[in-house]
Amino acid sequence: MKTVRLIEIDALRGLAVASMIVFHALFDAQLVGLVQGFDLFAGWWLVFGRIVQFIFLGLVGVSISLSSRGGWAQARRGAWIFWCGLLVSFATWTLFPVDFVKFGILHCIGLSIPLVFLFKKRPEWALLAAVLVFGVGEFFLKQTVESPWLFWIGLNRVDFVSLDYFPILPWLAAPLVGLFVGSRVYAQGKPTRLAGLAGVPGLTFLGRHALAVYLLHQPVLYFSLWGLSHWISS
Repeated sequence: MKTVRLIEIDALRGLAVASMIVFHALFDAQLVGLVQGFDLFAGWWLVFGRIVQFIFLGLVGVSISLSSRGGWAQARRGAWIFWCGLLVSFATWTLFPVDFVKFGILHCIGLSIPLVFLFKKRPEWALLAAVLVFGVGEFFLKQTVESPWLFWIGLNRVDFVSLDYFPILPWLAAPLVGLFVGSRVYAQGKPTRLAGLAGVPGLTFLGRHALAVYLLHQPVLYFSLWGLSHWISS
């Protein structure tokens, strides 16, 4: 099977990346004290963030459904993205030793890729697994444990904090759903009406370079806004 590359997937991923940059810019602006007065983790901002996150993770599953990569190739791809997640953890630890990113979206994607691939030949099982994963994950997030090492599956100590947090349970559900959707919507490898998104300038570029943009946008945003904040207050 040849890998099918649909430009609308790149554009949709690019839309998610652009939306994520907007959200993170507001988050960083609050963090450095440039703006105040609204809660990014409540109301419509929370809904906006969750939609963007679900699309971003869901497209991981869609991409697997369209890919010709075998299991080892998918595992290597996942390992590379997970390593990038560790780089984010180290970088944020140098700035925020307590709140640093312990298991963020890149960690989640890296671990999800080989797990979701296991369902590629039976995508209907992926949908059932997504329901189970989501239910167990939501239950775990309401519990507390003594061990400090179970955060990656959603079980945390009372004092757990992380600037970015996407435990494999329940977030594995998103790429599992994406695999199922991709296997149905793109069964023939043909574009849909979403192909019109590719006409929006910049979206396809962002989608094709999503990992690099993700790694670079936060330090650029944070230090630019931090510098602006200090310049205003000086």
